Amino acid sequence: MQFTATGVVPQVSRCLTLEPKVAGDLVYVLGSTGNELGGSEYYDLMGEVGLNVPTVEPRGSLKLYKALEGAISDGLLASCHGIYRGGLAVHAAMAAFASSFGMTLDLEHVPQKECAAGGFRDDQLLFSETCGRFLVTVSPACRAAFEARFQGLPCARVGEVTQDPRLVIRGQKGDILVEESLASLKRSWKQGNPAAE
Repeated sequence: MQFTATGVVPQVSRCLTLEPKVAGDLVYVLGSTGNELGGSEYYDLMGEVGLNVPTVEPRGSLKLYKALEGAISDGLLASCHGIYRGGLAVHAAMAAFASSFGMTLDLEHVPQKECAAGGFRDDQLLFSETCGRFLVTVSPACRAAFEARFQGLPCARVGEVTQDPRLVIRGQKGDILVEESLASLKRSWKQGNPAAE
């Protein structure tokens, strides 16, 4: 869960929107994903509730948030969007909807919390609602400075912004899980979300 707060923005030109800006920009996930699908949209779709509800980790999140605030202040990001209700797959699609660009994602690189079973399934990485995560895009020119700022924090490049208006997601073994036009995905999203009309 995320909360909205009101505050003074010293430099409004540093505010970011969710949509990718340029084909060729790099896509990163900030924050580790866990098996936290309890009460999620994914489980609800299947008529289930689940047990592993998202938990907040204030100390870890604060370090990440401070690094993110610094990166935004330094102009290192092109876009930024929180990952929450619906998970990574939903918010990658929503970010792409807001632009005319597509996106490729590779789940093999998504930062993961420790897992006794040796890793999470693709559907867990796609739809987990783990708190404190962000999807950001970064110009290749800012890559080194951006990655240096997040050294030692859960941050990984997971894809790229594309000229082709499609969302393509590869699983951890390299298989294509999603390859769909944004127009088709947006139609499906609107059918399930009348408020989006």
